[in-house]
Amino acid sequence: MKFNLKFYDISAYFNLQSNWLPLLKKFLITFHTFEVFKLSKMTIFKILENSFTHLTKIQSVSIPFQICGFDIIGSSSTGSGKTLAFLIPSIEFLHTTKWKSSLGTAIIIISPTRELAVQTYYIFKDFSTIHQYRYGLMIGGSNKKSETEKVSTGLDIAICTPGRLLDHLNTNKNFKFHNLQILIIDEADRCLEVGFEDEIKNILILIPKKKQTIMFSATQTKSIKNLTNITFISKPIFIGEYYKISNSRNQTNQGFVITNQDNKFLSLITFLKKNFNKKHIVFFSSCNEVKYYTLVSKILNIEVIELHGKQKQYKRIANFFKFCKAKNSVLFSTDVSARGLDFPLVDWIIQFSPPFDSKEYIHRIGRTSRGIKNQGSSVIFIYPFEIGYLKYLENKQVKLFEYKMDMSNFKVFQSKISKLIIKYPFLNKIAKDAFFSYLKSYKNYPIKSIFNAKNLNLELISKNFGILN
Repeated sequence: MKFNLKFYDISAYFNLQSNWLPLLKKFLITFHTFEVFKLSKMTIFKILENSFTHLTKIQSVSIPFQICGFDIIGSSSTGSGKTLAFLIPSIEFLHTTKWKSSLGTAIIIISPTRELAVQTYYIFKDFSTIHQYRYGLMIGGSNKKSETEKVSTGLDIAICTPGRLLDHLNTNKNFKFHNLQILIIDEADRCLEVGFEDEIKNILILIPKKKQTIMFSATQTKSIKNLTNITFISKPIFIGEYYKISNSRNQTNQGFVITNQDNKFLSLITFLKKNFNKKHIVFFSSCNEVKYYTLVSKILNIEVIELHGKQKQYKRIANFFKFCKAKNSVLFSTDVSARGLDFPLVDWIIQFSPPFDSKEYIHRIGRTSRGIKNQGSSVIFIYPFEIGYLKYLENKQVKLFEYKMDMSNFKVFQSKISKLIIKYPFLNKIAKDAFFSYLKSYKNYPIKSIFNAKNLNLELISKNFGILN
């Protein structure tokens, strides 16, 4: 991916002494390929083998500063190539220092979700095999005993979720982290959103203070600023990519569908059947909705993969890779899939439930139009009284066009769904759980002027869940 970077783009990101700026201009703005960094031959080989040639914007400015040992706070849009931005300097550090496993773990990477940690692990695995570094995965829900055994043999790179990392730091005597050189916190804002603030603070207390710290966050919230104050000893360099929603996914066709309260799910079924030969991700507001709609869709002969926080670890990982490998498939998910995960060649992002804010809207649609030439589409389902959400997005420089829905088969599908509840009694409880989870989630929308629970007709809404009474 080639960018025509301008000098003022870079200087706006950093508060550096003037003698640094000519150097930046010469080496960061003039060149756009990985070769400019004089990386090891093995790393260059892997980069080319994976068809990475040109630098993205975040890579062109963050890689040299990480290689030079600076502490960094990075902020970039989704799909910007952030993982490679911290992976390549990490691999090069181990190569340049000729790091020995007997010294303990050199690099710890913290990810907010298990899926993102697994994805990062396999990217590191691909790059590490040719260098023959030792790497390990520490995530909640997996077998801690096997993790402990691997740690005892020595790890150069540890990729972790916060809770499991803290557990190993406190209880695993074989975990040699006292020579830690680099700490990377990926999706830091997401780590805080899902409740890992205390864990991260305790991790920072236990690990060495003298180290290089890299922190990436899509947003710069008050919580992130507070975390920054305790994470960095010296003032870090801020690498920011300022962007608008409208150009964050400029290859994504963005639209909306207005549905009645009693036929939202029917609209989804109709849409999926019409585009059966495409790859879709459908976002719901709760785990129980994902579970219920997955079951109903399968009974209606729509093969669906589900991904949410209530699944067993092995199932989540298996489904993640199953969807990645699929050519034409449907994934029903909560926002656990909205951040960082790189699903190949997704055609459609369907937002069955609107996100809570515009930033989450960006992350959701960022699951499509990934890569250099990849294009995709997104559609959001809204009720007539939620039409103000379109104006809200328009104020954020997003303009959506309307999709018209064929309603001719709605009555047929509604009849089938109602009969399913009668035929399969176990669905009734799952349907009710999903219904109440939906209502609870709806009440949590911050924009009450648009998403007001008092506007919901519970009798009509219940028909989406096949509830007769």
